[in-house]
Amino acid sequence: MLDDAGKRARSDAAEAAGAGAAGAPGDAVMADAGGASTSAGAAGAGAGAGAGGGAGGSAGAGGAAGGAAGSVNAAAWRSKGEASGQGDALGLSLTAFKAGVGNLQGLLEGLVGAASAERESLARERAALGAERRALESERSRVAQVLCDSEQLTLNVGGQRFTTTVSTLRNSPAPSLFNAMFSGRHELQRAQDGSIFIDRDGRHFADVLNFLRTRQLAYPPDGTDYKYLLELRAEAEFYGLSGLTAAIDRFPWSRIRAARAACIEEDAHWVYEGGSDEIVVRVDGPCQLLGIGLCGTHGGYTAEVQVYAVDNDDFEKTLATLGGGTRTVTRADGPEARLDLYDPIPLLPGSTYLLSLLAKGSDSFVGEDCLPVLVAGGVRISVLCWESANGTNELRGQMPALYIRPSN
Repeated sequence: MLDDAGKRARSDAAEAAGAGAAGAPGDAVMADAGGASTSAGAAGAGAGAGAGGGAGGSAGAGGAAGGAAGSVNAAAWRSKGEASGQGDALGLSLTAFKAGVGNLQGLLEGLVGAASAERESLARERAALGAERRALESERSRVAQVLCDSEQLTLNVGGQRFTTTVSTLRNSPAPSLFNAMFSGRHELQRAQDGSIFIDRDGRHFADVLNFLRTRQLAYPPDGTDYKYLLELRAEAEFYGLSGLTAAIDRFPWSRIRAARAACIEEDAHWVYEGGSDEIVVRVDGPCQLLGIGLCGTHGGYTAEVQVYAVDNDDFEKTLATLGGGTRTVTRADGPEARLDLYDPIPLLPGSTYLLSLLAKGSDSFVGEDCLPVLVAGGVRISVLCWESANGTNELRGQMPALYIRPSN
């Protein structure tokens, strides 16, 4: 039997074992270690009790001491486990912090890049605005030089001086040189006396200036100085005066008569019955049709001529009306009269043209033995087979001659 001391030792060992088992449930390893120490203490106490007597009491005391030591070890293991858990949590927090710092750094780098791009864009826009401002200032400076229409100015053309107004020089539609000069888009270079120099022949500028003033060519209708007309035409082309060029082209410079009829029968009587006399022609080189030869008359008639571009295969199919002219023919005109067209009509290779004459009045002479091919000024004119409503064809009838101007 155990004495009282042994019983107390066994009881203490049991309590120590219970205390070890009651450790923190979340740390299984530390609880097992504490339980093992308590069990060892209890075994010591039992061994002391089995020895009996005083020795048993000493052994029991030793067992109690072992149980106490086991309790202390269990507490130490729990403390170490808690410290280890805290260290793991700190490591996770540190990792999360580092990840957050990395994300923040990426965001900052993106913001810096966006700011740099925005700065460059603003710099480009500032440069563009500066260029626009300079262009606007330059335009403002040019506009400031624009003269009012009534202001007088002096032109020095090849050493000859002419005084006129801005409105006169602007009296020609674009693309005339003067219209552009005084539009405000160009800077005018003036001499010390205020005149504007134009490096052209001044001999023709008086006629150029008169045309701008009156819109008419100041040249006699029966003038024959075609050399001067051609020089004036070159000046008109330089100044971009298409109206003056057209007026010069109405004069018969370089005009060539292409005879179609071998003879004109004055004893014949060609009667006009309301239909048109027509011929169809083609050319092998560029030229201008200036006029039509008309047969004379015993009495008188009025002739109206129209020129059409027609289909190359179907002469009745009109493609365009190119121009025409009118004239009254009397006995005084002799065997042949010339009808001048209002404007020269360009004739081009590869196209087909129908010349239509509608006459009203008494009868007229007749052109006989007409040639199917005419050559004038190096241009070959072919008269095609065609029977018109009033009887004229490629062999006889009206329009005994054509008047052309070669373009080459």
